[in-house]
Amino acid sequence: MTPAAEAGHAAVHDAVLGIHRAVLEDESVLAEDNFYDMGGDSILALQVLGRIERELGVKVPPQAFFTARSIADVAEQVSAERTVATRADTDRDGGHRGRASMAQEWALLSALRDPQAPILQFHALYRVTGPLDTDRLGAALSRVAQRHESLRTAFRAEADRAVPVVESEPRVSLETMDYRGVPDAELDEFLRGYVRQPFDRTRAPLWRVLAVRRGAADHMLVLVFDHMIADGWSLDVFVRDLSAAYGSGDLPAPDGGCGAYAEWAAGQWRRWEEGRDEELTAYWRSQLPEDAADFGLRLPGYQGTGELTKPSSLVLELPPETARALREASHALRTTPYCVSMAVVKALVAHVTGRSRVTLLTTNANRLDGEYQDTVGWFANGVFPTTDVDLSGSFRDLVGAVQHSILGATAHGDMPAMFVRRRIWPDLPAGFRKDPGVYFMYNDVWGAGLRLGEDTEVRPHHLVEDADSPGLHMWLLREGESLRLQVLHYESEYPASYVREFAGRLVKALGLLTGQPDRPMPELLLTL
Repeated sequence: MTPAAEAGHAAVHDAVLGIHRAVLEDESVLAEDNFYDMGGDSILALQVLGRIERELGVKVPPQAFFTARSIADVAEQVSAERTVATRADTDRDGGHRGRASMAQEWALLSALRDPQAPILQFHALYRVTGPLDTDRLGAALSRVAQRHESLRTAFRAEADRAVPVVESEPRVSLETMDYRGVPDAELDEFLRGYVRQPFDRTRAPLWRVLAVRRGAADHMLVLVFDHMIADGWSLDVFVRDLSAAYGSGDLPAPDGGCGAYAEWAAGQWRRWEEGRDEELTAYWRSQLPEDAADFGLRLPGYQGTGELTKPSSLVLELPPETARALREASHALRTTPYCVSMAVVKALVAHVTGRSRVTLLTTNANRLDGEYQDTVGWFANGVFPTTDVDLSGSFRDLVGAVQHSILGATAHGDMPAMFVRRRIWPDLPAGFRKDPGVYFMYNDVWGAGLRLGEDTEVRPHHLVEDADSPGLHMWLLREGESLRLQVLHYESEYPASYVREFAGRLVKALGLLTGQPDRPMPELLLTL
């Protein structure tokens, strides 16, 4: 290696180490340290990947990053692949600009064809204590909408395509109501209905805000989004920008390129046409059963098919010692809490069903390109990490197998699951998924960082939510050091008593397996 090449190599290593230190907020981090040992998680990993791309011009493959033994390994990957890809905008979109993304197109066309389709929207609620200036809030919302094209987008169907229609000027739906003196339970019931009111997808905006006055310095603030224009990651971007616009009136310079979502959507279609569909189909065919009828996952409490009725929700606060055991096991096993907790779910599912191969549904965030990490849009796709579960071994071994399946799903999760499923099973009906399964996700509570002035306290407020698709849906949500398990289901499929029993066993399994990862799993699972 020439002196110049050595200097360049060293500079890359220093830069990669500096990025890790900045993201982890720890100057003591060394090149030989493991990212997860030093407190890294999946959200911070995205920040590292984004900064490496923006600052060094290299896209590190997610699988290479997640499996690196040390920060130095990541730096070697960057040094080996360092190239600066420059493409004209016309090459980037491949002529697909003006077409909705695959997820948007699937959701719009499926909803038009199926009157029973779920409405696919989400919300965030806040209790606001202190001054709240609604005129100022409206102006801040307009500034945020001006920055993000998705917040000014509606859709129309043209034959078998979904076409986004972007307004040049933002229109903001900000409502105010006076609910002083109304009991909290009655207000919550009203808000549950409010957040489920569907949008007319042919007219922007496909999001709305409600400020409910509870007292002179007491409000509820409600944000509702159609999933067609945003996802959970986008909510954090939205909240960050709203906080800045409300506070100073100015929006911060984005960490990434704040690229238009339409550019990303066009690139997705281009990759599909260039053969990405064949790669994905081959991978998922190796993971999923040959017959679509064998795909559904029914737990022992499942009690029938037919019309979905009585949506129900369960929320359990995890004991502090269980949350602590999960954190410590993640560090000790050199992986993320998401991977460890998913391994627990798979162990329990295998234990109660007798299955040796377990497929769960989870969400893959395709926000790995640095220029899109500050963009509001729908970047999340469903994927099906599949693991051969050997319950005769240790939990440590199972975590390794689950990590491998998650990495495979992440590397092959850049297209919506429905597109891939239709390629594997051509006779599968078009539209939304009908078969029951088990969905699991671990993440921080989205949108927790809203700030509305120095003299105003903003706290997330949680509503009882409704299930909107078949199966058992579980979220493990982190707020600071605490964890909350939320389970959504239809009582026509799973009785509430069974769901409570299963959720209780899962919480117990989290504590047992993470606390004793090297002990044979049968000895622990038999105590559940």
